[in-house]
Amino acid sequence: MGWAHESGAATSPIPDRVLTPGEQILAASDRASAPLTCGLLVQTDGQLDPRRLRAAVWTVMRRHPMTRAVLYGSRQHAWRFVAEPTSDPFGFVDDGTEAWRVHEVLASAPFDLRRFPPLRVVLVRQPGGDQLSVVAHHLALDGLRLTRLATEILAVYRQSPGEWGLPGAFGAADGDGELRGMPAGVGPVVRTAPSPWATMARRSGRYVVPLTAGRGEGYGFHPMVLALPTGDRTLADGRRMTINDLLLAAAHLAIGRWNTRRGGQTGCLRIRMPIDLAPAPAPATTATMTAATEMQGNHTGQALIISEAADRRDPARLAARVVDQTVEAKGAIPPPVPGVSGALGVAMARYVPGPWRSGLLRIGVAAARPLLAPTAAVSNLGRHDDVAGPVGGSGERGRYLVAVGDAGRAALPGPAVTAAYFTGTAGMPQGLFLGVMSVGGALNVTVCYHRQMFGPESVPAFAELFRAAYLELGDPTGSAAAAPAGVCPPPPSPSRSGRSRGGAANGASVRRLPRTTPRGAVPTP
Repeated sequence: MGWAHESGAATSPIPDRVLTPGEQILAASDRASAPLTCGLLVQTDGQLDPRRLRAAVWTVMRRHPMTRAVLYGSRQHAWRFVAEPTSDPFGFVDDGTEAWRVHEVLASAPFDLRRFPPLRVVLVRQPGGDQLSVVAHHLALDGLRLTRLATEILAVYRQSPGEWGLPGAFGAADGDGELRGMPAGVGPVVRTAPSPWATMARRSGRYVVPLTAGRGEGYGFHPMVLALPTGDRTLADGRRMTINDLLLAAAHLAIGRWNTRRGGQTGCLRIRMPIDLAPAPAPATTATMTAATEMQGNHTGQALIISEAADRRDPARLAARVVDQTVEAKGAIPPPVPGVSGALGVAMARYVPGPWRSGLLRIGVAAARPLLAPTAAVSNLGRHDDVAGPVGGSGERGRYLVAVGDAGRAALPGPAVTAAYFTGTAGMPQGLFLGVMSVGGALNVTVCYHRQMFGPESVPAFAELFRAAYLELGDPTGSAAAAPAGVCPPPPSPSRSGRSRGGAANGASVRRLPRTTPRGAVPTP
């Protein structure tokens, strides 16, 4: 099979674009065993029509060139914006597999950006309500752009009066049979052995002490729900901690306590904080999103929030240290990749000649990773009630129907989007990413981990440490510390047979989805 740009794919009027230095560093950081992806898992309380949803996905992809872009060039990569997606990015799974398992596969399987679109969408049928998994390669979309894309897909679905036909090679199916299976281009999840730097990483005091032994395959996700804090979060100098500050400080505190309790060192911790660099978008209507330019690529800058062991021994001091750094970071234009590694990578991407640039960048990133990678990342997308719409029963506003026929969007009883979880990925030695978004007055948090770090049995212990740190920092009076750990509502998709939502045990295999379509089976990690 040839590359997409060599197989007769028609190009759109949008000209090709060479990758920016920041994009070149991201491309060099991508590994088959640890692909850079971001995702959204959307929970509903009813059933969606897969054919109709697929049509909505294609409609939105035709509006946004980046969702159907392909890479070309063996030495200096560039985006080519083809007129039509090179393959079908939609899949439908209805054999009882958990949506979180499907989401793990979509996020863990490498993207071949030369042949397939940077977007994967799967509808997972569940007895308690369908779940929608949307995953993109981080080189093409960041978390905010992906969230707006998923919101637009749902908006088009709500407004669609009936079944839509899809012209071309990927026309509408006769029934659901041709829809079943995973999207095109989802190959096996790559199994990798622990890095030779693993011992150094454990003893350095700057990374999370891993609990797994042996090989780790792909990513796992552990969702949790946190209530918004009610205590006074005012610092001694009168400044207030934002929710984002609270999440960052809780991550520092939880990682320090995790390492200490497992006999590891806890020195300087550096947590990556993404910052949106795109202009503020217009109100999220279909018309404005159609012409929006802010969805064309990754617009994320990065800042490092640092703490020392002395800071973490005093929560008030830790809070002040975090606020000092976040205020400074928000007042500047952060680079796409922070720190020394980012500066060196940008210089290399700008000044090294094209024939050697890609290879040297990959070598440089691989060499610098064990020494310069951050401890973890905390990405807070903020409040996104527009994803779910009003949630609840027969209140004054009611609930938005997921599909209402010719009536348009209406507050009537019916299937509704009830929750959404944001996910991101990070390979070892970092291996930990906390994705956060607020929906309906609660914080939906996803502990995203590489399976060389945690297994499904160990990640709940870290999640509870994070919850305790969040409650402690959010209520300095100490009253929240006595609250039971389970006061928040449980996340969707409970695991079967008592297993964690994080997926299979490290190195173990779980059942694969049947090969129901020529697009391939689900290589579950």
